[in-house]
Amino acid sequence: MKSNDTPLIPDAAWLEARLGEGSLWRPDEAELPAELTDARSREFLLKVGFPAVRLDAMDIDTTHLRDEDGLEPFDADELYGRRYPDDDSPPKNFCFTAVVAGDQQLMLDADDGGITHYDPNGWDHADGWQGPAADSLPRLAVLLGVIAEFSDALESDDDAVRTAAVTDLRERMIDLDGNVDDSKFWDELFEYLD
Repeated sequence: MKSNDTPLIPDAAWLEARLGEGSLWRPDEAELPAELTDARSREFLLKVGFPAVRLDAMDIDTTHLRDEDGLEPFDADELYGRRYPDDDSPPKNFCFTAVVAGDQQLMLDADDGGITHYDPNGWDHADGWQGPAADSLPRLAVLLGVIAEFSDALESDDDAVRTAAVTDLRERMIDLDGNVDDSKFWDELFEYLD
């Protein structure tokens, strides 16, 4: 399948065809935190759902979404070092963990629905925020679906097949979302594959 055949906003059928039947976490309205104010993200979660899967080929895990506290709000200003340590005022900006890969995370911004890379090793010295990683939650879901399409080739014992798959996957993901090209998160995962 060429990337121009890949939807920028997937439906449940497209995602489940790649990730497996029942692979989507689709909360009801009561399960969504009030802090998630981005209408596009809320609508996508309610109508389509988001993959709650493990993609071992790239060490990506989103299964936490099925846990009781799956979409737990975090104080974005505290995580990203924009809040003074002695500031006890209530949080105003929130984010949620969408993807975990090793000790790195992709966070959903509560207000604008953007996906950013959070490095928890930098939270205490204002270096947790590592920049954008995907345009939106629907686009991130598409990226996960595309990774799933390549999983067999990425896990091949044949070095030539695996190398070609890494190159093709990276090009396709960049084609779908330009943030992939400049993202430390994705760079590290592609280095892991090499």
